[in-house]
Amino acid sequence: MRPLGWNVDTKDFEQPGTASIVNTVKNELSNGPTILFHDGGGDRSQTVAALRQVLPWLKQNGHSFSFPVRTTP
Repeated sequence: MRPLGWNVDTKDFEQPGTASIVNTVKNELSNGPTILFHDGGGDRSQTVAALRQVLPWLKQNGHSFSFPVRTTP
């Protein structure tokens, strides 16, 4: 497995609230296209709620979604 970097860390694991997660994405997206969300460590309801807002917003702003591809070293 190769490491994958990110440009926007939502810090959703800290459970800062849905609005804070959404604002972090919107304010830091200019740092680069890879957004880090966490899917473990307890209650992820804030993350899910944020994704319900962030994904349509990203799409409306011309962004697309993909999985990292493996490149030959």
